[in-house]
Amino acid sequence: MIEQLTLWLHLLAMTVFAGSAVTVLVVLLPMADRIPSPADKQKFLAQGLKAYNPLSIGALGLIIMTGAFNLTAYKQQLGPQFFALLGGVLGLKLLLVFVLILISTSATIGMGHRLVRTELRGETFDPAKLPGLIRRVQLFTVLTVALSAAVVWVSMEMSERTETATVGVSQTPLPRSAGPVSEAPDRD
Repeated sequence: MIEQLTLWLHLLAMTVFAGSAVTVLVVLLPMADRIPSPADKQKFLAQGLKAYNPLSIGALGLIIMTGAFNLTAYKQQLGPQFFALLGGVLGLKLLLVFVLILISTSATIGMGHRLVRTELRGETFDPAKLPGLIRRVQLFTVLTVALSAAVVWVSMEMSERTETATVGVSQTPLPRSAGPVSEAPDRD
């Protein structure tokens, strides 16, 4: 039961994480692009990023925690076959997740929070530098969405390998030494 709960939390958090990044790309940034005044653009972006930044970081944290719990369930389920079946795929997934964490937190904490903090202080971001910051946020958010898709793709491969292995294990008859078996005597 707890494995199903952590899996659903993992999927929900990934949906929120990727969905919020897509929302920034297709709603927030295009709408901000239509605002001619740099001060109004800064204010609009700060309002949007003020909600996005903690939502994204919170969802990412939940993804990491539930992912670790799910990994433990995979280890328990597969036993000694774990590294043989999932070692390479897991290594790729962990590498992609590491890069995803770096890229997404750079966009949210490194760039987005900088804009929010400037607005909250009542300061004005340098109008000449604002377009460059917006382009970097856009680039890093595109990379976040692409890496999220790659992580999901690799995760599906892990799930498929695990399912195939557990189906194979459950259909394999137990050896005779596995426990008491009541057999009827052979009748000739």
